Amino acid sequence: MLQEPIAGRAATLIEKQLTAGAEITGSDIWERAAEDCVLARIKSLRLIGGLPRHKAPLDAETRVERLRLLLKLWANGCTCAVDEDLFADILNRQRQI
Repeated sequence: MLQEPIAGRAATLIEKQLTAGAEITGSDIWERAAEDCVLARIKSLRLIGGLPRHKAPLDAETRVERLRLLLKLWANGCTCAVDEDLFADILNRQRQI
């Protein structure tokens, strides 16, 4: 078993980029990397009953804020945190691509 989950490490790296003065939150590159991190974490979770894909889509600003908060939680060791609305939004948008 890994001492530090991959999603937590990725979140830490993203947060370090932000604190280094490179304001990338909200950019396409940051958002894609953050969503990839969340998708990797979704695949590793055992969710009873599956994900609620029927949730309403999030607007871009809300999605970025929720990504930032979720990655921060994971980086701080709260790796079991789940944002169902965010997960559903990412999965539904990925399916459309």
